[in-house]
Amino acid sequence: MRRPDSLALAVRRPGYLVSAWLPRAWLFTLTSALVTGPFVILIFSGLLHAQSLYALVVLLVVVTLACSPLIARLDRFRVPLLGQDRIADPHTQELVRLRLTEAATWREVVYVTACLVVGWACAAMHLLVVAAVSAAVTIPERVIAGDPVWDANPAGVALGFAVAVLSLPALGYTVGFLALAQGALARTLLAPRGDELRRQIARLTASRANLVRSFEGDLRRIERDLHDGAQQKLVTLAIALGSAELDLAELDADALARAGVDVARLRGHLDRAHDLAEAALDDLRSTVRAIHPRVLADHGLTPAVHELTSRMPVPVTLTSTVEDRFDAEVELCAYFVVSEALTNVARHSRARGAGVEMAQDGGVLTVRVDDDGVGGADPRTGTGLAGLRERAEAADGNLTVTSPAGGPTTIALLLPARAPAVVQTHAPAVVPEGVAVVGQGAAPAVRPGDLADPTGAA
Repeated sequence: MRRPDSLALAVRRPGYLVSAWLPRAWLFTLTSALVTGPFVILIFSGLLHAQSLYALVVLLVVVTLACSPLIARLDRFRVPLLGQDRIADPHTQELVRLRLTEAATWREVVYVTACLVVGWACAAMHLLVVAAVSAAVTIPERVIAGDPVWDANPAGVALGFAVAVLSLPALGYTVGFLALAQGALARTLLAPRGDELRRQIARLTASRANLVRSFEGDLRRIERDLHDGAQQKLVTLAIALGSAELDLAELDADALARAGVDVARLRGHLDRAHDLAEAALDDLRSTVRAIHPRVLADHGLTPAVHELTSRMPVPVTLTSTVEDRFDAEVELCAYFVVSEALTNVARHSRARGAGVEMAQDGGVLTVRVDDDGVGGADPRTGTGLAGLRERAEAADGNLTVTSPAGGPTTIALLLPARAPAVVQTHAPAVVPEGVAVVGQGAAPAVRPGDLADPTGAA
């Protein structure tokens, strides 16, 4: 029989009293009694020392408002003891004065008020257990020792011992149900409601969008600094080395040889330095292009992907019906998915050819990369494809990989075709020569079910 994974299931099984869930129920109720104990002491201190009913009411309100957030936060973390998921925080405000306007704050007050009764019940259960265990241990000792008090009424002694022993299982079940009742009360009053969840989702979505924009802004700044700084210096260095080569060619080689200058060696050093400067410049251009492709920002997705396919060592066919501009996050996601997919084709697939298809159907942008390689690509075994899936999810998209052993491999991406948040001032999208452009009406339809699996993979 499968072991129960929650207290609610455990109490229905015959072995509850000897399972690990009974100590967890005792621990939960014990902490409930300990948490509400100081709160009860504060209230009774107010009852004893209050000079007027008005002062008592003010004290009760202040203590309740002060203790409710702490007790509620603790209980959200305690419910996993019962085998339940931790309760999410429903608050959307950080300032105390703003939290007083939230319904979640007043539900916490109601919960803590109800916990006063539950806390007393939990404390009573623990006291009864202590009394029952003490009686079950003490009665036989007194009888064996011949205590006249216990010998006077043997029937009463036997009855007391039986009650002490038999009450322990009953108390165990009582504690279990008491813990479940408090857990249900906590989930009812402390968990976020529908409108609170929607506000939290909206806040998290906005926060994620701000992080993505900040990240992309940093990438643009790095790309601009490299392009306008290090790249220009390398260009100047390459020009200076080229000028030095020209100046050396114009000098009298015989005169330099008589002066002890090894002209051939000097020319070799200059040639090698010039080649290294050109190679460093090419590497820097590739790095800048990979950080944030300028053609993508200036001309759009189709020209940027065409630039990628034109540099591939294997033939790649690009078919695109995309003419509009999209949000920068969407364009970057689509571009880097195609870039990583084509990089895998060149490095690992041993493919003889590949194809890239891009289409827009209503509010959905579809990107599909196919190759006829050996297949076997698995996002679970590599960081590249897993990173693409995370990037797609960050852009509210969906990426699927179909790559059986022996091929072919298909990477399909669905993204929301969001329009740019700010009107673009750069040049409109220009479809490069040689790219097959199909009319908008001929774009393949994207059905709602395709969002779950655009490749049709099982």
